[in-house]
Amino acid sequence: MITVLDYLLVRLKELEIKTIFGVPGDYNLPFIGVVDNDKDIQWVGACNELNASYACEGYARIKGFSALCTTYGVGELSAINGVAGAFAEQVPIIHIVGVPSQSKQEKGKTLHHCLATGRFDAFEKMYRHISKTTAVLTYHNATEEIDRVLETLWRYRYPVYLLIPEDVGVMKVNKPKLPL
Repeated sequence: MITVLDYLLVRLKELEIKTIFGVPGDYNLPFIGVVDNDKDIQWVGACNELNASYACEGYARIKGFSALCTTYGVGELSAINGVAGAFAEQVPIIHIVGVPSQSKQEKGKTLHHCLATGRFDAFEKMYRHISKTTAVLTYHNATEEIDRVLETLWRYRYPVYLLIPEDVGVMKVNKPKLPL
């Protein structure tokens, strides 16, 4: 058994993604920790999310695919212009967003980085317009959604968007049985 975050790294490596661009934030720190402990994938931090998204797009143009990692709310909003540009140019990047845990979201509490509405889907709805597909991982769909999103990235070569709640990312799942 491995964590959902490790499962995602296995799948990213299958697409030969070796570099992940982004900015650390409280909700994406678990993923960045997993990346830092992996010898095959390099974390490239940027001074802000917009710069990270443009670096990610440029890298994908050269290497074929690339990955961007931001935190919920302010981080993903800061990156949205770069991802929209990648969509306009049909550049294949995966935007991985660390979000508050499912339990925090279900309680509808006002948390930092949110719009203080008790709704946590506002940013994902924005990204639907500039991504080929989006997904919100849950306890029940994590591995299937990771595979679906990455298959869409590979097949259509447009940006895709993946939300990983803190508690879902550390959940244990089976290792992939077959390659993408």
